[in-house]
Amino acid sequence: MIVIDFGSFYNGYAADITRTVALGNVDAEMHKIYDIVHEAQRRGIEAAVIGNTGKDVDKAARDYITEQGYGEYFGHGIGHGIGLEIHELCQPALPFGKEKLVNNMVHTVEPGIYLPNKGGVRIEDDILIHDQTPETLSNLPKDELLSL
Repeated sequence: MIVIDFGSFYNGYAADITRTVALGNVDAEMHKIYDIVHEAQRRGIEAAVIGNTGKDVDKAARDYITEQGYGEYFGHGIGHGIGLEIHELCQPALPFGKEKLVNNMVHTVEPGIYLPNKGGVRIEDDILIHDQTPETLSNLPKDELLSL
């Protein structure tokens, strides 16, 4: 499993994205983890609506990962604000979790599961809060585990 986290700047604004790909074949558990992370991200994005907080987004993804038995392996927050800096609303004390989401705010949603001595999966996209319909700004495929 190869986790690739990258970004760019365009007209002064940042982008941040992560994809996980497989080099060769992976076992059934890693396929399962990929599917869990993908669904957790979908649930997190769905929760990214006006009035919710970063904590609500985190909870939507984290609860699903926990229900699937991997909660202890999701060790970081769900995401961060993004704009003029790649990591906004991160320090001090991760204020993204307390921040109320407002129209036209952009943030990441990036759940992950990392198994010790085995590997991990993270999927990250940039999300625009657009009324009550979150819009994914990243368009790199993620619907299935990519085998190279």
